[in-house]
Amino acid sequence: MFTLVSPAVLDDWKRLAARVRDTLAEAGLPVATENEPDYFAGVTVDVDPGDDEAGGVFVLWRPHRRLGNAVAESVTEQRIDDPVLRHFGAIAEAMRQAAWSILDSAGFTVADPNTDYRPLQLQVLAGPPE
Repeated sequence: MFTLVSPAVLDDWKRLAARVRDTLAEAGLPVATENEPDYFAGVTVDVDPGDDEAGGVFVLWRPHRRLGNAVAESVTEQRIDDPVLRHFGAIAEAMRQAAWSILDSAGFTVADPNTDYRPLQLQVLAGPPE
């Protein structure tokens, strides 16, 4: 049975997510926004309200839709040797490492997610004192 964290924990995670987003934006990383679908690229910060190992605050890099569409097409057509997949993986890992370094330097506690559902993402466990 899927359960949610308490409202107090969810509020804490939402505040942490906002601090993470602001810290990455201050460092110059673009923050992806759904308000501009053509430019829904950059860093996204997601709050998963689940009361399990998949719950918490997560950071993901989103490529421009052209690259995302090319990756989706390669996967759909089972072209596992397509260079676009390697290129996307290299970009995602580079941006993951950049976000990790920025957040670590700013005093956040960052870890690899403890789930297979969030490849190439970061989990932010705590922020620096306010």
